[in-house]
Amino acid sequence: MAHTKAHYSDVDPVGGGMYFLRDALDCESLGLTVVDADAGWEGKEHDHVESDHEEVYLLVEGEGSITVDGETLDLSKGDAVRVSPDASRQIRAGDVDSTFVIVGAP
Repeated sequence: MAHTKAHYSDVDPVGGGMYFLRDALDCESLGLTVVDADAGWEGKEHDHVESDHEEVYLLVEGEGSITVDGETLDLSKGDAVRVSPDASRQIRAGDVDSTFVIVGAP
């Protein structure tokens, strides 16, 4: 099939608000995650060195930050940050509910 359509709310959330769409969209090498984060939420610190997976984090709504290798970058609506596979990263929502979109691929 040339296309696949899915709505993130049709996917079971993981960790309180992370919607992994890779399987729902039948992606072969691209990952897509929507994070509906309550105010003050923070994701786990991690990297993708083993999978050689770079990611782009886009703040769609609200306010937040991302810490990359110990450096915290404040994000405003519309800001995007690319993170290399070997870098440690952790996202946080600010003082309001926020929505992030995360796209990644090797």
